[in-house]
Amino acid sequence: MKNILAFFVFIILAGVLFGYEMNTLIDSPTAGILQRGEAEISAKLYKRNGLILGTQIGLFPRFMFGVNYGAENIVGNQRPEWHDRVEFSAKFRILDETNSLPAIALGYDSQGHGNYHSDAERYDIKSKGFYGVMSKNYYFLGNLGFHLGANYSLERNDNDEDLNIYAGFDKSLGDAVVFLCEYDLAWNDNEDWENNTLDETVKGMGYGYLNASLDIYFTEYLILKISLYDLLENRQDTEGSDRTLSLLYYMTF
Repeated sequence: MKNILAFFVFIILAGVLFGYEMNTLIDSPTAGILQRGEAEISAKLYKRNGLILGTQIGLFPRFMFGVNYGAENIVGNQRPEWHDRVEFSAKFRILDETNSLPAIALGYDSQGHGNYHSDAERYDIKSKGFYGVMSKNYYFLGNLGFHLGANYSLERNDNDEDLNIYAGFDKSLGDAVVFLCEYDLAWNDNEDWENNTLDETVKGMGYGYLNASLDIYFTEYLILKISLYDLLENRQDTEGSDRTLSLLYYMTF
């Protein structure tokens, strides 16, 4: 009985010790933010030997800024397909979280997920574009965070300009692993395709995007993210899931 009690005390303490403020779930921004002097460097591996390198920097106490750039066919004997543009992100937190109120942030992110389609000027999963999000964290055998946001993407060549909604949560499992899940309704990616001339491979089926991830903390500053995108097979070319790996490194300056 004492061993069982000690085990649960350890789990609770491990969750309390877990203190990193998450600024993104899997593909969806939260109200978390990098503080001034903090930086994140990321490398994301995805299908077709794709690689996106990025960095985000906390410039001011409530403001962070980031850039990303990538290509497909990075590994192999095919010519790399460099993306047409550098992508940018910015976030400003207008309200800090309190015991009774969630944190609230406004931002912009032009980085979508997956392959970039030059003819359609969009990614497999559209970028969030302009967004507003609120986040609230609780202690339940560790950290438990809930996040709800709305966004308006600028990837609109499919004539689908709807406002979109997304939600998700993160749950720490001890002090080394975090489970994350998010659901993007994809209201901005379900336009009637009978009158649309874009390639069918970028077509959304109207199920929305359900994504899940395990974040493994090797140290406080080095994280491996194992992500499964599109578990509902919203895209026609998804079989089971769209599997990706990301490596994140955090530093201060």
